[in-house]
Amino acid sequence: MDYRQLGQTELRVSALGLGCGRLGSVTQAGGDQAALRLIGSAFDAGINFFDTADIYGQGTSETLLGKALKPHRDKVVIGTKGGYCLSTLGSIAKRVKPLLRRFIRFKPGLAQSIQKVRSGQKEQNFSSAYLAGRIDASLRRLQTDRLDIFQLHSPPTDLLLRGEVFEALEKFKTAGKIRCYGVACLTAGDALICLSRPGIAMVQMELNLLSPPEAWRAISARSANGTGVVARQSLAGGLLLRSAAGLRAEDCGSRPESLEDIKGRLEQLESVAATAGCSLRQMAMQFLLQLDGLASVLIGTTNETHLQEHLGILKRPPISAEVMARIQSTLGRANGEPVTSYL
Repeated sequence: MDYRQLGQTELRVSALGLGCGRLGSVTQAGGDQAALRLIGSAFDAGINFFDTADIYGQGTSETLLGKALKPHRDKVVIGTKGGYCLSTLGSIAKRVKPLLRRFIRFKPGLAQSIQKVRSGQKEQNFSSAYLAGRIDASLRRLQTDRLDIFQLHSPPTDLLLRGEVFEALEKFKTAGKIRCYGVACLTAGDALICLSRPGIAMVQMELNLLSPPEAWRAISARSANGTGVVARQSLAGGLLLRSAAGLRAEDCGSRPESLEDIKGRLEQLESVAATAGCSLRQMAMQFLLQLDGLASVLIGTTNETHLQEHLGILKRPPISAEVMARIQSTLGRANGEPVTSYL
């Protein structure tokens, strides 16, 4: 495992980090014991960076990480997030989670319905008092006396522009409850705003071979100011696992591009991957892992097999400079501007 400095902090994080968004959720197969085994397998494989949030699994994700990692606390970097509020419906779901899991086993389609309802129930609060309470709650669940990284969870753009919230984060840092703070950004444009502000140690953002030009500009901005950048959604929500030929409109979710545009880019990338002798999944991950300026690439999974597949990519030979250049050229053609000027 490769370990990299997180921006200008003293933290060193594994090139692959474990995204814990579904650990402890109602829809996770195998329940809490499967989650604990997965965390243990990731740690044993050299992953030392674990990314969670107080809202994940209605707090259960943090609880499971605290239980699994307490014996190794000084060997791992835990990043959590705050800002979303647990709704009344979410509170009820937390209490009846074992029952819901049994229902899902007999009716798998229920999981998708639950996820849709849950996504519509989220409210946010970034006041100093609310964040202070969430940090204390996260410390208890994680069984630790400090948070290595505390991130604002997808804050709105106007909050970032005003900047008062960062004064509160500085106070939490001075108090010793957090070692450093960052922002899990909703958009690449928000990441660019954060990268222009002093004090922010880390920016987490969606970054993959289907990302818009602003995302690659953020990588360039990171090189200028030394902020750590962590990539999530490295496979574009599964789009980079699909064949261009079989892609359907419903597979693309809320992406702004047309189906034909996405198909066209996938076809180009599939051609490059075939030339390189690897799958599109492998190429997409290796490109990010070899990209100068990225501290870590998060893999969000609750599946042991998927974890091992991602770890196997680390054992592959690096992508050649020629293939890296072809990928960048493909990204530039799709975005209509020279991505190579940012990378």
